[in-house]
Amino acid sequence: MSGFPDVTENTAFEAAIGGDRPVIVKFQSEACVICRKVEPMLAATAKRFDGALSVVDADAEKNFELATLYNVRGLPTLILFKKGEEIDRRTGFQTASMLLDWVSPHLGNG
Repeated sequence: MSGFPDVTENTAFEAAIGGDRPVIVKFQSEACVICRKVEPMLAATAKRFDGALSVVDADAEKNFELATLYNVRGLPTLILFKKGEEIDRRTGFQTASMLLDWVSPHLGNG
């Protein structure tokens, strides 16, 4: 796992996405190489927004029901939530620039 909080359990997941702060949930697995490669990009993106954005991990293999509920078909799947609502998603490797372009409009920094 990465340095991001683990929200694989349903209770932790619901708490993470239900807050006021926008959050990116990275659906991933321990065996996913691309998932590990996107971590520094996600960390840089979160740092860029200086606390206005959180990033958390959910292991799609350990909680298959959660991954199915959110229609996760490939790893990594990044889902942006605001106040418990899915706003947008991306699948696969994303550069820091791609992540900034994706998230900025949703945070009022576009």
